[in-house]
Amino acid sequence: MNNFHEWLSKKQTLIESMLEKNLPESNHESDLNEAIRYSILNGGKRIRSTLVFAIAEIVEVDPIAIEKIVCAIEFLHAYSLVHDDMPCMDNDDLRRGKLSCHKKFGESTALLAGDALQSLAFSCLSCPSLPIKAEKRLEIIHIFSNAIGLKGMAKGQALDIKNTNKKITLNELKTMHQYKTGALINASCLMPLLASENNDTNMLNCIDAYSKSIGLIFQIKNDILDKEANKDLLGKTPGKDEKDNKSTFVSLLGIDESKKLAANYYENALASIQPLGGKADYLAGIAEFVMTRSY
Repeated sequence: MNNFHEWLSKKQTLIESMLEKNLPESNHESDLNEAIRYSILNGGKRIRSTLVFAIAEIVEVDPIAIEKIVCAIEFLHAYSLVHDDMPCMDNDDLRRGKLSCHKKFGESTALLAGDALQSLAFSCLSCPSLPIKAEKRLEIIHIFSNAIGLKGMAKGQALDIKNTNKKITLNELKTMHQYKTGALINASCLMPLLASENNDTNMLNCIDAYSKSIGLIFQIKNDILDKEANKDLLGKTPGKDEKDNKSTFVSLLGIDESKKLAANYYENALASIQPLGGKADYLAGIAEFVMTRSY
């Protein structure tokens, strides 16, 4: 495989320039634009967006389509984090090592910033210049919509709230995170595939299975880091899940068994993309990065 970390660094730099290009400029009318920019341009691993580029190593995707899909994903992800940090949800003061949006700009502006980011995401996918056939564009928007609503993040968050202070089964926990965390990761892999003219059913099935394993690895690792990492490394308040009596993989299985489960999903992810050959090397690299990350 080519140097994965060099490739990742280049793509992360490109993602930042794409986001800057598609964001509203700051103005003096209100703090809303500044709150939006603050929530987007504050670092982050950009894992979901790098998945788009890794898919584009397998199938040909128009550069404009890549840019708009990347921005839609990052705007939507940022919206979810802004709202997730608010007092009525997880009530966290830090995000990526900086004050959460509501701590910096106030709750009202943070709420509106999240709303506007969701709208901007759909604007990216519906812009007239997007070089994707109409029927494929509708399919992409449909997958994206499901990933954030009652078949995705909103449902997962509702289950998370319901399951706080409760003992749930491992299958219930997996289901919750397949919605809350996994759905957008899954969409991030499928959207660029659908934007391409040279995909097939077997490829879609391989990528779908891979993305579902990655979603679970990502969440299990989150739960482990919440227990093991410090605030400076993690960029947010560690130990909150335990303090708030949240249902996590660590609270249910313990650290060692959680690490074993993540390793199993890592092997599943690699097995899923094996039929795609060397073209899937960057997807394999992302799987390893998610598995071994320290923040």
